[in-house]
Amino acid sequence: MTIGKIGALEVDFVATKPNEKAYFQVCASILDEKTRTRELRPLEAIPDHYPKFILTMDKNIYSDFSGIRVIHIIEFLMATD
Repeated sequence: MTIGKIGALEVDFVATKPNEKAYFQVCASILDEKTRTRELRPLEAIPDHYPKFILTMDKNIYSDFSGIRVIHIIEFLMATD
């Protein structure tokens, strides 16, 4: 895992495998519009089509923003995939 930079923007984590990538933003809550915009902006700036996620403590308020998935952090950590 690495931290990603897109110009002046930063993605919290980039997970890579051969021929695969996934981008992650981690935020306690995205209920506030300014916070949500701040967290979405770097992911929206990435031109490729690899999966993009926001991990948050919010309970299923949002599930998707234009293909960027929002996942409760505990569900993500407990996933067995």
